[in-house]
Amino acid sequence: MGELDRAIADYDRVIELNPQSRTAYGCRGVVYAQKGDYDRAIADYDQVIRLLHQDQGISGGRQTRIQGQDGDPISTSVAGESIALASGDGPVLRARGVAYYAKGDLDRAIADYDEAIRLNPKDKDAISSRGNAYRAKGDFDRSLADYDQLVQLDARDARAYFHRARVYWQSASFAKSLADLDQSIQLNPKDAYPVLWREIVAKRSDQQSRLSEAAKQLDATKWPAPIVNLFLGKMTPEQVLSAADDADPMKRKWQFCEANFYIAERALKGGSKEEALRLLDQAAADCPKTFIEKQAADVELLSLRASR
Repeated sequence: MGELDRAIADYDRVIELNPQSRTAYGCRGVVYAQKGDYDRAIADYDQVIRLLHQDQGISGGRQTRIQGQDGDPISTSVAGESIALASGDGPVLRARGVAYYAKGDLDRAIADYDEAIRLNPKDKDAISSRGNAYRAKGDFDRSLADYDQLVQLDARDARAYFHRARVYWQSASFAKSLADLDQSIQLNPKDAYPVLWREIVAKRSDQQSRLSEAAKQLDATKWPAPIVNLFLGKMTPEQVLSAADDADPMKRKWQFCEANFYIAERALKGGSKEEALRLLDQAAADCPKTFIEKQAADVELLSLRASR
């Protein structure tokens, strides 16, 4: 429901009643990270690790798995520090890695992903996250190697092609980026973001647009449909920003972040460089650090300012 403070209050109470609850610490860490409070998220994940080690010592090394509600692993959308674990603790390691990434500590994030991959060489989430961290460091060779490995593990993983396409875009390998975007769209034609990115890369490399045809497969009632319509010339930037507004403050923040980035890309295509710079600055400031639009806005700003 997006009521993060009330969720934290409930987890606080669970921990008060049961200070050994790994699930409560882990879930509270996820919520703190969703709030952008990565230091508290890291502290909670560290506590999960301490409790895991404690339990493993008592049970003679018995493997334990962090579980959330209904037996599902705790969400790994956030968290922090790198401590080698003796058992399959990939969800915690990945979560901490993402928190370090969000804090800008890429080396510690990579260390967490390395350990998760050592424990499970087929951990696709950890491999993908490490590839993203290497990309953020500008180490495109290692980033591409991780995404190549993902494709080898699962040739039908549409997201692997999408992420690799963004690395190719950042390194100006537009033909390879387009090929991967086409593959991602073929595998999952209902995902709007590869469709939007294909339009960006196609225009950047003077290739033919396929947006009109691809848009027929997308849900016109859900976000980011207004951005698709902007690229199709059916909506104005003002209408997109109006559509981005939402009663849920978190959803509103995310949608304005995306709207500013994609409107900026549209402005760049039209030659409005100063307007694009303004909107990219807004996206870079407001987007969560883990959003692809934040990462792309930083890349675009660096390139535009270098060309001035």
